[in-house]
Amino acid sequence: MLAVIICFSVAIAVIVFGAIVFQILPRLFPKIRSLLPSQAVISYFQLVPVSFIFPTLLWLFFSVYLHAHVPDQPYSSLLGWFHVFFTNYMMANAVFNYYMTVFTCPGYPQRQDEFTRDRLFVKTYQMCLKCKRVRSAGTHHCSWCHTCVEMMCHHCPFTNNCIGRRNYVYYYTFLCYAFFGLLYACYLSFFPFKNCLSGLAVEKIKEVMFFLPQVSALRAAGVRGFKPLDDIFVPEGCEPLKEYAVVFAPCVGITIFIGALFAFQTLLLLADMSIVDFYETLSNISSFQELLRIFHVSIFKRKKFRFTNLILRKKSNAWMFFVPYPSNIESDLPLKDL
Repeated sequence: MLAVIICFSVAIAVIVFGAIVFQILPRLFPKIRSLLPSQAVISYFQLVPVSFIFPTLLWLFFSVYLHAHVPDQPYSSLLGWFHVFFTNYMMANAVFNYYMTVFTCPGYPQRQDEFTRDRLFVKTYQMCLKCKRVRSAGTHHCSWCHTCVEMMCHHCPFTNNCIGRRNYVYYYTFLCYAFFGLLYACYLSFFPFKNCLSGLAVEKIKEVMFFLPQVSALRAAGVRGFKPLDDIFVPEGCEPLKEYAVVFAPCVGITIFIGALFAFQTLLLLADMSIVDFYETLSNISSFQELLRIFHVSIFKRKKFRFTNLILRKKSNAWMFFVPYPSNIESDLPLKDL
């Protein structure tokens, strides 16, 4: 059992380590890129631990926490079936949208020769000098992928893929289901953690008090009204959980991280910005008050072109938000030429 916790912690550490070494450091020190392996190797390095985490979470739920919350016949009670259904539902949506984010092409604009061949009547257009692709509104060049991406938000280190026009809807939906699923996981693991924490505290108090001379004298004298330390209540639910009770701590940390990403992306959608636009805004402002003014204007007075094009038009029906179903990734508003 302890091996599962160790492997789970190592998988999370590998993901964070890979994001730092393969994605963040090369941006700060470009010369490091020549020393790194190919994109395919990096993808496998980061996807393998993620693929281990999802089944591990399901195993923890069915073998540990379901029995902790519904100890008597968890598969024949209404509460038990609710936990089973909700866990599988959230997990299915999170896993589906994560892998769709990874394996869906973010959307690359046409190259110059393709664009001019298909649009002979177009006389003016803007072209990227680095990758020779035609640029339109929201198109940015990814220095890691070495190509332009339509409506690019950012290059995600945890998927090793750009987030753009065709896969942003999967990325945002994944953050949504991951965040609320992790909140539910925190709920499942909190009460066992609390009970075990109080039980361990009582055990430590008993160990300390047992060796106190005053307590030993009372025990030996058999003083009336003195409650033996062995009779102090320790929660029974802690014993079967054992080391799994500590899962609550990393669960809270991951929930805060995913929640911050989800809140940040929601704020950017409301402001009709990408992360690239946000960085450009930060580089051009002189004070925090100016940043607040820009966000106020963007949120309340600017049309939500990115939200409409990246989210609403990808999910043509409301039910598509609630089931793991491929989106209409080619359904777009006409991209504005720069």
